[in-house]
Amino acid sequence: MLMDKLKRIIGILLVLCFVVAFTSCGEDSPQEVTTNETTQTAGNETSEEITVLSLNKEYISYYDWYEDYPIMLVRSEYTDVTLDKSIEKKYPLLAKALTETSVMRKRTMEEEKDNFIVTATEEFMNDSEAFSTYVSTLDVQVRRADSVAVSILEDYGTESSRSFSGLNYDTESGNLLALSDAVTDVSKIPEIVEKVIMSRIGEEEPFGETSIPDYFKNTPEEDITWVLEYNGITFYFEPGAVAPTNFGIQIATVTFAEYPDLFNKKYTAVPDAYVVSLPLSSPFFTDITGDKRADELSVSGNYDPDGRFYYTLGINSESSSYEVDWFAYGLNPYYVKTADGDSFLYVFSEESEEEDRQMVLIVLSLKDGDIKQVSEMDMGLLYRGNNVFALPTDPDNLLLCDSNDNYSDTYFYVNRNGIPTANEQNLTR
Repeated sequence: MLMDKLKRIIGILLVLCFVVAFTSCGEDSPQEVTTNETTQTAGNETSEEITVLSLNKEYISYYDWYEDYPIMLVRSEYTDVTLDKSIEKKYPLLAKALTETSVMRKRTMEEEKDNFIVTATEEFMNDSEAFSTYVSTLDVQVRRADSVAVSILEDYGTESSRSFSGLNYDTESGNLLALSDAVTDVSKIPEIVEKVIMSRIGEEEPFGETSIPDYFKNTPEEDITWVLEYNGITFYFEPGAVAPTNFGIQIATVTFAEYPDLFNKKYTAVPDAYVVSLPLSSPFFTDITGDKRADELSVSGNYDPDGRFYYTLGINSESSSYEVDWFAYGLNPYYVKTADGDSFLYVFSEESEEEDRQMVLIVLSLKDGDIKQVSEMDMGLLYRGNNVFALPTDPDNLLLCDSNDNYSDTYFYVNRNGIPTANEQNLTR
């Protein structure tokens, strides 16, 4: 199966690692940016200055057709993330590790695409009327990027059939982190995860009294999917692994705030402002109400696979929901946490296909858990050329592009209302 194949490839990665875009956007080189001189940790201690890192995201796509038939044989789309060249010299080991992973990721997707073409062509030739396009998608999302750690979530597949893989790096050494590097006592994790998951699926729907402890007992540590977040560690479990299959993928976040003594203090030191890339139709857990408890937040859109566009945008939290009719060829959501404690959601909506990709930015406030749209702007990620974009990582220094102004400032900060505003202290034209 493709999912099994991908898992084996990701395992190899862990060992070995040991679009024409906006015509109005110019290229630029970001400067490394820093947070306040001290940063609060989970235990209310202070750490040395934490630096937010600059990364780039590349979009790669391939489509194969059978001669002049209007049926696509294969559609392969994936993204890739690397450290920006402006800070490669400061973090050479991390840059090397991310580059090695990138090479393996691209090789894997190319091999899968080639295999798809052979199989799809044979299937089409045998029965063209019953043929369905072979689709392969992999989206890489940055969950944390600072001078302490860089964590990446790989989202493979579709909404009906998808899997996740996590890659967590120590920024200084470039080494992949084991769960035991970030957690002081891994033996306590199963009980906490069980509490989180059972509270969601309901105690009346047990999946065997020991299913979650058994999973951790019988699964090698390197095969457990997890990502180191700004607020804790998030675990991902495939359908049927720790809960009934009909409940789908299970996701559990163990937070620094709730379990301050469970984590290596090095990795609980985080910036006071940051941006997190979110997968569509998958919950993200963070405190958006200020009660020091992880709230569930999700972004989704109804998708038309034939037209390959989204026709609604939906956002849900535990206490609020927002939905609007929307037409977009792509939805790219980011959670934004500002230094004053406010939370916002940025959704970059691709308004045209990749031959002429243009974006609209929808800004939503998450204050007190209520979802409210505060702005809609002709703005997108800064284009670097060759389908590579600057990723948003720091709310005080966002590299964005005003689609209406070729000469607009490319550095923006998130103001008190959540709207990106030209950063006059760090202008680039």
